[in-house]
Amino acid sequence: MERKGIALVLALATVLVVSGLGSLLFLRTLGEIRHSGQDQAIVQALMLARGAANAGGTFLATKAREMVDSLVRQTASTTHCWAYGGGDCTGLPDPIGLASALASLAQSLQSQVDGAICNQNLSPRDLSARVSLRVHFTPRACGQDLPPSVRLPPGRFVEGSPRLGTGSGASQTYALPFVMVAEASFGPYRRNLVLQGEYRFTVGRSSFARYALFTHIHTLPNRTEVWFTDRTLFDGPVHTNAHFRFFRRPWFGGEVTSAGCTSPGDTGCTGQTNPGAHFYGAGFVGVNAMRPNPGQPSVSNRYGTHAPQFTAGVDWQATFIPLPQNSQDQERAARQGGLYYDDDVQGVLLYRKCFDGNQEVHCPVTLPPGSTLVKYQYIEVTLCQNPRCTQTRTEVYRYGRDGWLYQQQGGGFVPVVRNGAQVRFNGVIFATGRIHSLQGPQRTNARDPATAPPALAEFAQITVAARATIRITGDLKYENPPCQGVPTRNPDGSVTPARCENLSAENVLGVYSQEGDVLISQNAPRDLQLHGSLMSSRGVVQVENYDSIPEKGSVFLLGGIIQRFYGAFGTFDPNTGQNGTGYGRAFTYDRRFLQGLAPPFFPTTGQDRVQSVSVFSYGQREQVY
Repeated sequence: MERKGIALVLALATVLVVSGLGSLLFLRTLGEIRHSGQDQAIVQALMLARGAANAGGTFLATKAREMVDSLVRQTASTTHCWAYGGGDCTGLPDPIGLASALASLAQSLQSQVDGAICNQNLSPRDLSARVSLRVHFTPRACGQDLPPSVRLPPGRFVEGSPRLGTGSGASQTYALPFVMVAEASFGPYRRNLVLQGEYRFTVGRSSFARYALFTHIHTLPNRTEVWFTDRTLFDGPVHTNAHFRFFRRPWFGGEVTSAGCTSPGDTGCTGQTNPGAHFYGAGFVGVNAMRPNPGQPSVSNRYGTHAPQFTAGVDWQATFIPLPQNSQDQERAARQGGLYYDDDVQGVLLYRKCFDGNQEVHCPVTLPPGSTLVKYQYIEVTLCQNPRCTQTRTEVYRYGRDGWLYQQQGGGFVPVVRNGAQVRFNGVIFATGRIHSLQGPQRTNARDPATAPPALAEFAQITVAARATIRITGDLKYENPPCQGVPTRNPDGSVTPARCENLSAENVLGVYSQEGDVLISQNAPRDLQLHGSLMSSRGVVQVENYDSIPEKGSVFLLGGIIQRFYGAFGTFDPNTGQNGTGYGRAFTYDRRFLQGLAPPFFPTTGQDRVQSVSVFSYGQREQVY
C-alpha cells in the first residue's frame, strides 16, 4: 500500500513537471510570436522609410528640377560672366557673393519644396501607417529643424567657364547641399532615415528651341490681328513679347508667358508694359481685371465664353526676351567645323544611307550590336555657277556617328581637312545669302507622307542657317522621332496630348534665318511632314502665297516655331472650320527641348535655364534620433 502511495505521488509530480514544462514552452512560444510580430512591424516601418527616401530621390530629379529651373530664370545674372556670385571673370566666382546668392536660392527653393511634400502621408492606402518626407535645403523644413548633430554646409561652385561675351553661353555647375529625412511609424514602432548629399544643377543659356511658339509681335507682318481659337492646341511653352488674343477655348499644354509690351523694340519695350490680353468682343482685359483670377480668365459675351485653358500656368508679366540681332555664332561655327557658303545656295538635300562593305543596303533605325553595317548622314549642297543659275555644281558630304566629315571626289570619299586637321562636323550649314530649297528625300508615293524616307539619320544633329530667306520644299523627317501623333480635341472638349515616349532620341534639326523668312514652298507636297525647330529673327515662318494656293491638308510639325511676327499657313472658313487655302496646322511639341536638347549652335535667349541635375548622396543613417 505504501508503495502504491509513493507511485501515485511520483506520477502526480511527473504530471506537474510536464505541465510546468508545457506551460513554459507555451509562454516562450507566445513570447517568440510576440517578438516575431514586433520584428516584422519594425522591419515594415524601416522599409516604408526607405520607400519614402526613394520617392524623395525621384522628386529631386523631376519636380524639384522644374522648381530650380523656374528660380534660375528669375535669379541668375544675365549680364555677369558668372550666373551666381559675381567676382573676377578670369578666376572663380567670389566665394562670399556665391554663398549669399546660393543661400537666397536655397531659401526660395525650400519654400516651394515644402509646399509640395510637407504634411503628406506617403503610406500605401491599405496600410495603417504614417510615412513622411522632408528635404532640407535650409536648416528648417516642414516646420522642423535639422536632426541633431546634422549640419548643412554652404552652396558651392562645382565647375564651368565664365561667359566672356563670345556668344558661347558657357555652362556652369553649382551645388546646393541637402538633407533628406524620411520617417515611418507603424503602430508603436518608428524608424527614420537621414540622407545627406548635394543637389548639383548645371545652368546655361536657354535655347530658343525650347518654345513651341514664340512671337516678338503677335500679329501678322501687316499688323492683322491673330486670335487663338478652339482649333489652337499647343502642347509646349508659348511666349510673346506683346499680347495674346483669345477666342473661345484654346488649349495650352505648356507654360504661357506674355511680356505685355505695347510696342516691343529690338532690345526691350519701347512703349509701356501693360500686363493682360485681348478677349474677343471684350477688348483688352488687364491682369487685375481678370475674373475669376488671372490664372483662369473667362469672359462671356454674345460671341460666347472665351476661357483659354492654361494647363501648365500663365505669366502675364514675363521677362522681355529679345530676338538675336545677328547670326555671327552660326557663321563662325560653320567656318570652323561646319559647311560655309559665301553666297546663295540653290539647294540643300539631307538623307541617310547604310552600307555593308561597298553595298548599299536597307537601313534599320538602330544598328544591332556587332553589325557590319555602317550608317552615314549625307548632305548635298547645290550651288549656282552663273547669275541665272543655268549651270550648277553639287557638293556631296557624309559623316557617320563619329562625326568625321568626308567629301565625295571621283568615285569615293576623302576626308575634309582644314588647317592641317580633319574636320569633325559640328552640325552647322550656313549661307550668307538665300537657301532656295531645303528638303529631305522625295516620297515614293507623292500622296502618302509615310513614304518619305528620313532626312536625318538617328544620330544626326544639324542646323541649317542663312542670313536671308530659307525655303523648305519637301518633307524633313527624323529617322527616330521622339513623339507620335498630334494633340487632339475630344468630343467632351478635353485634349489628348501627343505621345512622346522616345525622349532619348538623338536626331534633331534647326532651321534659322536671321534677316529673311523661313518659307514653306507653295509647291511643297500635301500634308507636309516637318521635324525640327524653325526660326526667323526678323521675319516669319510662313507658307508661301498661303491665301491664294489650293488647300493642301496640314503641316505636321514636330518641334516649334520662333518668329518676329506670326506667320500665316492658310485660310479657313469660320462657318465650317475647314481649310480654304494653304495648309492647316497640326503641331506637336518636341518635349526633348524642355530637357535642354537643342540643334547645334541654335540661337539662345540670354536667359539661364537648368540643363541638367544630378543628385549625389554622401551616405545615409538609420534611426538617427
